[in-house]
Amino acid sequence: MIIPSHRPEQVVREALRDMPALWNKMKAPLKEQRRLMRVNKALRLIPQLIAYRSPAGNNWLVAMLPNKKMITVVPFVWYRGTDGYYRAARIVEDGVCHHISHHVLEQYAERFNRTGDGLARLKEFIRDNMCFGTEHLVGHDDVRVGITHGFLIGTWVVPHQVVQLVTFVDHGKLFPDQLEQMERLDEYRLQQVRYVRPMGKPVQPWDLPWPSV
Repeated sequence: MIIPSHRPEQVVREALRDMPALWNKMKAPLKEQRRLMRVNKALRLIPQLIAYRSPAGNNWLVAMLPNKKMITVVPFVWYRGTDGYYRAARIVEDGVCHHISHHVLEQYAERFNRTGDGLARLKEFIRDNMCFGTEHLVGHDDVRVGITHGFLIGTWVVPHQVVQLVTFVDHGKLFPDQLEQMERLDEYRLQQVRYVRPMGKPVQPWDLPWPSV
């Protein structure tokens, strides 16, 4: 179970232990989401959030983004630190996990949402920014993450496994070199929600390369 005094890598370790129970719990909601997509095309590309508390006592917000051919699912675990502030971690079983400090959430709230409810602000952040695009410099601890509304800056806690994100910068405050990097990160994020045709299947119009500008 995640406790307030846990370090980022401990939060991620406890969350990964929860994953079998989480995916088992998500079977019914995913089945229902697929059914709704078939009968109501207006639901496509509208982010959804499902709250879940695991048997281990961990709090989850599972973000889903349906499109024409697939549903992108991104689980976030959240908790409150010893100071009472909200924190969260974006959990990926076979990739990099991102721990989101309360500084990031406070900076984001100052720019986009000043409501007094910290949990509501956290939900809005996850709903709008579930897809991450990540880059890092070889031989350095610095990590840059692109999200829908800006740029997150952090450092490795466990190299190539866990990132601690500490700063949010919105688009209007990015330097020219950061704007160039942001364009690459935006492309990474788009790839996460694009359907990839399985090998051997017939080519469909949506499988063709995107036209270049």
